[in-house]
This record gives sequence, C-alpha cells and structure tokens, in this order.
Amino acid sequence: MVYVKLEHEGLIAWGEATLPPYLPETQSSVIGFLTAFTKPLLGQPIENWAMALEKVNDNLSAKAALDIALWDMRAQMAGKTIGELLGIEAKQYPYGTYTIGVGTAEQTKEKVDYAIGEGFELFKIKLNGYLDEDKIEHYAACTDKPFAVDMNQAWREAGRLLEFTNDFLAKYNCVLVEQPLHKDAIDDMRFLKGVTSLPVYADESCQRLSDIERLRNSFDGINIKLMKCGGITEAMQMIKKARELDMQILIGCMSESSVGCTAAAHLTPLADYADLDGPYLVANDPFTGVKMKVGRININPTRLVELNFGV
Repeated sequence: MVYVKLEHEGLIAWGEATLPPYLPETQSSVIGFLTAFTKPLLGQPIENWAMALEKVNDNLSAKAALDIALWDMRAQMAGKTIGELLGIEAKQYPYGTYTIGVGTAEQTKEKVDYAIGEGFELFKIKLNGYLDEDKIEHYAACTDKPFAVDMNQAWREAGRLLEFTNDFLAKYNCVLVEQPLHKDAIDDMRFLKGVTSLPVYADESCQRLSDIERLRNSFDGINIKLMKCGGITEAMQMIKKARELDMQILIGCMSESSVGCTAAAHLTPLADYADLDGPYLVANDPFTGVKMKVGRININPTRLVELNFGV
C-alpha cells in the first residue's frame, strides 16, 4: 500500500492506496501518478485539486488515496467530520462483517472467537466452490450469528447455485450472497435474482458508477469500494444511483488499513451493511480509526500511531 500525507496550516490529512494483485496498479505507478498530478497544483486552493482529480479516469487506487486525503483535509478545515461535510446524518451505523477465509474447522473457530471478542456480530464467509457446505457447517458449529457468503466468482453453474442458496443456505442465518458467478455472467445472474431466496450483491461485476445501470436487473445490491471507484467522491455518486434504482448497498474494502476503512466508514450510514474489517486483518496498520461496537461501525478519528514507514 501507499500512503498520502497532506499538510496545510498545521493540519495533516491522510489517504491510502491499497493494491490487490488483480488490479494493474503498483506502488511505483501510484507514486508516479501522484508526483506528476500534484506538482502543477502545489500552492493552489484545495478545490482546484479536487476539480482536477475528478477529471482523472484511471489510476483509481492512486486517485482514491488523494481523494480520501482531500476530503479529510476539507473536513478538518471546516471543523467537521467527512460524514458531516457530506451532509450524512449518522443516526445509526450498520452492522459490519468480519471475514472468515477458507480454512480448517479449527481455524474457523479461532477466527470466530477472536472476532466476537472484538465486538463483531456479523460475519462474511469466503467460499471457493470446493466443499462449501462443509465451510458453512464449520461456521455454524461455532456460532449462530448471522453471516454473508462471498464466492468471489468461484461458482460456475447457476442451477447448482440456486440449489445451494434456496435449499442449503436457507437452513442457516445467511443474510446475503456476494458475487457467486463470473463478473460477466450477467444473464445467469438475472435468472438467479428472480428465483433465489437471498439477496445477491455484485462486487467484481460492479467497479464504478457506469456499471450500476446494467446490473439493476441482475443483482439486488452492490459492493462499493473506494479503491475500485477512485474514492469518496464517486462512491457518493454510486450510492445515490443505487438508491434511485432501489438497490441495496454494502460499503466494502480491500486489505486496507485504518486510513482507507475509516474514510469509507463515514459513508456507511447510507448503506445496508459494511465490510470494513481491514484493520483487524492486516498486520502492519500504522494507524487507528474505525472500530466495531456491539456489532456496528464505530468511527474514531484517523490517528498515526507509529512512524516506521518513512513519513
């Protein structure tokens, strides 16, 4: 990952670019983009930076990092939180998931016990198309708390998936199914949406604002991630569009630190669910921020806690 630090009249704002292997960006490309983009803007008003950034249509993780930092700085300058600056009423934050990766029954229990101890009340179970029923049963042996399943495009047969959701998952406390088929299997997903007993959310199928319209008849909801869409600015546009189409919303993350997850957390009062457990899963988070409280998102200011990464 790459961190962005902005300083203005004693204020410090942070952004983050997280680089999962399936995205084309690298640390070098992010640093190169940020260096080239910011150089001609030095000394200009912050709104000039924001307007110039909105015109960028690639380097999305790098764009997200700077967009997050700009929103953080603008909020601090206004004496508000990012959510307050966006006009979001934070009456109640949604439940947040803790991810259970593919593993043994013993590993599942260890993760469930840890997450419950950290305040989680909702889980996300990763499936890979191999012995998935066993993975659910391993989880159910540990707890009866509700869960989502994330298939990451692993399934290939719509018919078998229908049986799995309606006949198997229906026996458990599953709240949603995320990206079960390949991202381009839109016709199969349209069939499934009409007959499955559980809401189905798009992740890999939905990257940006321009994707939402074509997905409206194939998915019940979308997973919005700042690193996919280029930051808070477009994420807000995606939320508005999804609600106009009566679609549900999950605010998610990559393997992000407290910087990216806290930024995304400000949007979660507008969502149905949140998946912002990155700070609990990464081993090298130099910041503190969003946490869980009785199962729900609990925002705390982003704070740097260690200085060993060269800032």
